[in-house]
Amino acid sequence: MRFIHTADWHIGKTLRGHSRMDEFAAALDEIVKVAIDAKADAVLVGGDVFDSQTSAPEADKLVYDFLARLLPERIACVLIAGNHDNPRKLSALANLLDSLGIFIRGEPAGPSAGGVVTVPSRDGHETAQVAVLPFVSERRIVDACQLMNPEYEWYEAYSERVAQMLRVLASGFSADTVNVILAHLLISGARVGTGERPLHLGEVYAVNAQQLPDNAQYIGLGHLHRPQEILAPSKTCFAGSLIELDFGEREQDKRVVLIEAKPGRPAHIESVSLSAGRKLRDVTGTLQELEALAAQVGSDFLRVQVRVDAPTPGIADRVREVLPNALDVQLEYERQQPTGEATRLGRLDAAELFSEFYEHHNGAKPSEELIGLFRSVYEEASGR
Repeated sequence: MRFIHTADWHIGKTLRGHSRMDEFAAALDEIVKVAIDAKADAVLVGGDVFDSQTSAPEADKLVYDFLARLLPERIACVLIAGNHDNPRKLSALANLLDSLGIFIRGEPAGPSAGGVVTVPSRDGHETAQVAVLPFVSERRIVDACQLMNPEYEWYEAYSERVAQMLRVLASGFSADTVNVILAHLLISGARVGTGERPLHLGEVYAVNAQQLPDNAQYIGLGHLHRPQEILAPSKTCFAGSLIELDFGEREQDKRVVLIEAKPGRPAHIESVSLSAGRKLRDVTGTLQELEALAAQVGSDFLRVQVRVDAPTPGIADRVREVLPNALDVQLEYERQQPTGEATRLGRLDAAELFSEFYEHHNGAKPSEELIGLFRSVYEEASGR
């Protein structure tokens, strides 16, 4: 059987106020073509389909149009919720779409209650069991465990509980079926980007790769935006995000994973590059040097460092005349060495400055959760 693994679409996400819906649409077009050309039996979508739990109608339409285009090609789809998605909104259509071969799972469930999806091959000769684990927040972990097996003795740590849930889901895998796991989670030690929410990247949320089940032919993950293979007991990959979502993802090769597997045999995987989506690029130079670069950057979105001798009023506007796609313009010039308190503050990052400001005004340090939220908003606003 053949599968296309993709994840972290974040449909609806903007970049400094710029809509990217045309880029998302082009990337989804590519995935449909890859699936058709590969004669895929199913597309596996590993969560964070939308960028917001209150997705706009145009974002919903883009996703459901994608699913509709799989139907006449007899390509099934298994789609799970990530931490950006609204699980109840996704689950609302599950009963309707299951009969069409579109299996949407918004919330964790036990193996017999939708947590394991049976997907037949296009020719009807083989069957896949796809165990699914949507994102589980720390506050919902106990409830999710009880859904899996109320009589089971569960560990205390979040990561150990997630690993146990995966083992429960995979416990019914058979040598006569193709066995796949699809989950939205963090693996300890995996390479992260900057588009993921910091609150969901702490080690408390990270599962050790060696805790993953060893009886799956492929484990497809969503959550981290950098495409990568994980060293684990079963072949395991993060598909990565659909396009370069922020400047922390520049120069990443976006892709989907093509998986081919037969019952009882190791899976073969292959990366298929995606070309849709505008590139994000850092450029540096004097105004004259930037003018010379204008013909080379095409439609790329730019983060610009312009070298000047001193602060220059209106320079950002002049840069944008030369480079219309410059989303961020920073001046680079020799600054006077700060002294005293300015020197100390200059060594602090944005979150540390926020923490000092909060304590000065409120007489108490901010909570770790509030600092995490600040980092999330700051990184989204700054594109870092």
